[in-house]
Amino acid sequence: MNQPLPNMPKPISRRTFLSLTGTLSLGVATVGIPLPAEAVKFNRTLYKVSKSRLGMGTFINMIVFHPSKGETDEAMGRAFEEINRLTSLMTRFQSTSYIGHLNSSGTLREAPPEVMEVLRSSLHYHTISQGAFDITVMPIVDLYQRSFQANNSPPSPRALRETMERVGSQHLRITNDSVSFARSGMEVTLDGIAKGYIIDRAMTVLRQQGLQHALINAGGDIVLHGGKGEGKPWKIGIQDPWNRKGHVDVVTLNTGAIATSGNYEVFFDRERLFHHLIRPNSGNPAPETASVTIRAASCMEADAIATSVYVMGPGRGNQFIGQLPSIEGLVINSQRKKMPSSGWNRI
Repeated sequence: MNQPLPNMPKPISRRTFLSLTGTLSLGVATVGIPLPAEAVKFNRTLYKVSKSRLGMGTFINMIVFHPSKGETDEAMGRAFEEINRLTSLMTRFQSTSYIGHLNSSGTLREAPPEVMEVLRSSLHYHTISQGAFDITVMPIVDLYQRSFQANNSPPSPRALRETMERVGSQHLRITNDSVSFARSGMEVTLDGIAKGYIIDRAMTVLRQQGLQHALINAGGDIVLHGGKGEGKPWKIGIQDPWNRKGHVDVVTLNTGAIATSGNYEVFFDRERLFHHLIRPNSGNPAPETASVTIRAASCMEADAIATSVYVMGPGRGNQFIGQLPSIEGLVINSQRKKMPSSGWNRI
C-alpha cells in the first residue's frame, strides 16, 4: 500500500482506487514505478526534468522538456498542488470531501465548479454510452467485495437484485451547484473519470506556466503535450493483458491522452474469475474483453470511453468508438484477438 506524504491527504491504495476505474494501462516504461527525480541537459536548449510523487493512490510521474530548470521546478510544483487540491475534493474515501459527504448524506449543495463539472461529464458519458458508464455502480462493487471477503463467493442473486435497486445514474438529480440521490442508499464513485480530469487540469497548469513539452502519467492514465522537443514524439507502450512486462502495441503521439481499461489487475477472488469491471445493467463482471485502450484529446474522455467500451463488449464497443469523432481505440478480446478501430494504426 502506498504511504501518505507528510501534510497531504492520505492517498488511497492503488488496488482500491483502481477498483472501478479500469484505467489499468501501461503507458511509458515507468508506469506505476516512481521515476528518480532528475534534471539533465537534453540538448543545447532544453533540460529534461522528471519528478514523481504519490497521489490518487498511485505514483504520478511528470516529465518536462524546457529551457529553464528553475521555471520547470516551479511549474511542476504548482501542477502537483493542483492534483492534491482536486483529489481532496473528489475522493470518496474521505468523509470530509464533497463526494464523501454526498455518499453519506444523499445530497450535496453549493459544490465547487470542478466537482459539478465532473458529475455533469459523468452523466454525459452515461447518456452517450447508453448506460455502460455509470458512476452509481459503487454499491455493486462494495457488495462483491463484502461477499468475497466473508464467503469467498459472489453475492447471491437476491442480494444482487436488491443492490441493483440503488444503481442508475438516472436517479441522480443535478442542478447548477447541487446533486442529490432520488433513492436511498445510493453511492457514487468518480474513480473512472476523476483521475483523467485531474491530470488534464495539471497539464493545463504546466502549459499556463509556459511549459510546452510535457507528459503526466498517473498510474497509466497519460496526458501529453508538445512532444519531447526537436520534433520528437512520445512513445506509449500498451500493456499485454497476459504479460505485465510485454507490450501489445506502441503508440506515438505528440499531444493527447491515452487510457486503458483492463481485467488483469484487480479481482475480487483468488481464482481471478471475478474482476472489477461490472456491467451496471446486470451487476456482473463483463466477460468478453481483456483490455480497451482509447486515444482521445483529453484524459477524462479517454478514461470514460475506455470503461464504457469495456463494459459494452468488443462488438458493440467497437461500433461505439466508430461513432465518436476524434476517438480511436484498440480492443483486445478474451481470446487475445486485437480489434483496432479504423484509424488506430494511423495515430
